[in-house]
Amino acid sequence: MPENQVVNGAQEPCTFGYLFETILTRDTWMHRIDTSEATGRSLVLTADHDGVLVADIVPEWAGRHGDPFSLHLTGPAGGTWSVGTGGEELELDAVLFVRTLSGRAPGSGLLAVQVPF
Repeated sequence: MPENQVVNGAQEPCTFGYLFETILTRDTWMHRIDTSEATGRSLVLTADHDGVLVADIVPEWAGRHGDPFSLHLTGPAGGTWSVGTGGEELELDAVLFVRTLSGRAPGSGLLAVQVPF
């Protein structure tokens, strides 16, 4: 079994399946975004590719914080999700959302809850 990972300040186990099926895909995708930002080159996003990756991250993030929310992510990789009522209402760019959850951008409230990348 791979080493434990630290997420949100706590150690949690990481299976090989999770590492290969989830983390490696997210990590490669985030490096694509990082490279685009570092080089100043345009990032071309599509709902069919990038939107699927973002949509995979939202339920894991929701499960980690467990609170009601309304989330509207803008841009080609965006979408709308909600759980429960009366929770935090968030609207931001999908790439900024993912950068925040990965710890690459600061977040507060529910956006302070990170997911592994």
